[in-house]
Amino acid sequence: MKKSIFLVSHSKEITDGIKAMVEQMAQKEEVAIFSLGGTAEGQLGSDPIKIMAAVEASQDAAVYLVFADLGSAVLSAELAFDLLAENDQKKYRLVDAPLVEGAFAAAITAGITDDVEQIMTEAKQAGKKGW
Repeated sequence: MKKSIFLVSHSKEITDGIKAMVEQMAQKEEVAIFSLGGTAEGQLGSDPIKIMAAVEASQDAAVYLVFADLGSAVLSAELAFDLLAENDQKKYRLVDAPLVEGAFAAAITAGITDDVEQIMTEAKQAGKKGW
């Protein structure tokens, strides 16, 4: 089962770095990582349209796991959810977990299981487990 992980931050450099780190460890055929930091113009900020484009690019995924760092990045992730078609909304999970540790734990776990609840649990506990 294919899973997509969306990294949402105000900084493209942050999400690019996390993506590079996670891709070195995750099974690429099971997990697609999307770096969605910054605005479309390359500035600091977040952009719900970039998130929606990632959903469109990963229609073959069974689930979209969304990780965001700060308040307005979370708001962009929530706005993107509201703008999605109902079918995509059913696959969309905004994960309340630390961006780095949570995304890392989710990607590694997603490479070995299709249990979305287990993947989300590992991501949420990542900051406490020393991932």
